[in-house]
Amino acid sequence: MSREVEPRVLVTIVEDKPGVLYKVTSIIRRRGINIDAMAVAPTTKPGVSKMTFLVSTDERTMELLVKQIEKVPTVISVGASSLKGLYSKELALIKVSASKPSEREMICALAAKYGAHIIEERAFTLTMEIVGEPKVVSDFISEVKAIAEILDLARSGPVILSR
Repeated sequence: MSREVEPRVLVTIVEDKPGVLYKVTSIIRRRGINIDAMAVAPTTKPGVSKMTFLVSTDERTMELLVKQIEKVPTVISVGASSLKGLYSKELALIKVSASKPSEREMICALAAKYGAHIIEERAFTLTMEIVGEPKVVSDFISEVKAIAEILDLARSGPVILSR
């Protein structure tokens, strides 16, 4: 059993009831695990949601976490895995300062390279969206920072499906 700390995915299917998110995150917090990213959304079944957490921990701690979360009455199912073998996408919205034509050109070229879209152009700013693997989104943001000042940034966290 691996004691190596690495990014792992925890997926819970839960009833839509007040306090279920609090109960699950409290279990994670009590184990001293930081939540690196989280996404919550309804499933195709009415009254049921999927909560996806990205955490950095070892395999043994993750197994204990799953066993504890399974005991929560509003949790329908829970599973954990490494990021390998999963589809993972993230959305980021990025607003940058871009008052100079040369900055705009470089940002537009970078957006094209990464498949990002300019969703709003103003006199002194550009707002972009990018959807991709979390590492690709992070790389894009790093390259944007080298060109222009990021005025605002929102990231969804990874949304994950098994293959």
